[in-house]
Amino acid sequence: MNMQRSMLAVLLASTIAMPAISAEQGGINAEQGITTAIPMPVANNAEADAQLSAEELAKQQAAEQAQKQLEAIIGASGLEGLGEQARNLAQQVLNETQAPLGFQYDVVDRLTPLWAPVALQNTLASALASLDDQQRELLQSTLNSRRLQNARSKELSAIADQDNRNYQDYISRLRQQPPAPARVALIKQLDEAMQFSALLSVTRSSVYPQLQAVLRNWQPPQDWQAGLQRDVTEFLLYVHRTTPNDELQRLAQAYREPVLQQWLAGVKKSLSRQAG
Repeated sequence: MNMQRSMLAVLLASTIAMPAISAEQGGINAEQGITTAIPMPVANNAEADAQLSAEELAKQQAAEQAQKQLEAIIGASGLEGLGEQARNLAQQVLNETQAPLGFQYDVVDRLTPLWAPVALQNTLASALASLDDQQRELLQSTLNSRRLQNARSKELSAIADQDNRNYQDYISRLRQQPPAPARVALIKQLDEAMQFSALLSVTRSSVYPQLQAVLRNWQPPQDWQAGLQRDVTEFLLYVHRTTPNDELQRLAQAYREPVLQQWLAGVKKSLSRQAG
């Protein structure tokens, strides 16, 4: 689950340009008279132009506001990290198999349509299309809540720690002395509410076939789903190693907000469908 940038990440990276939510453009096609022109009052023409300009400006402002909201929702969710996960996973396998450079470019060509930054952002944005304005406001408010933002900060800190000795020592202790079953159950409930392992599973299910198509003699680990679930549980135990049980319950409940669940389910469905 390491989030470090890799060569594959560099190859896949592109300028992140969010797709603008375009407003319908209005216009007036004035026919030019060849012989006799019908005189129109100048004041009326000016008023019509002013009204049209005001309407276009209002549409443009609405589109810009919607675009900013879309970017804010995606940024607050942290789901752009799925693309980094896909690239790191592919790079790890390519390194382990000592794949030639040409194979890396082949893998890039296969992953780009779904996992390049702009492509992933388009997918995340498309999953918002089914939400009305009120639902988007609620979704943005939920993601920006102090509880979810604090949890997000802990996750980012844990990601940065993954290559540190302290993180590895913590995971080793977990495996030697597992936490109380009740604590593990709360972590798994949080994972389910976040749809964390579910989204990572979709990511791997998308990447593995592309690797197999290029690396003909390579096969994914037979029990990778179980390994992924273990990794997620251990990661979340580390993330929330100082979080009390009652706060874990409240955090899971916050993630169960229906509009957030609807969007996460839509993202998962879109990724699964595009991955084929």
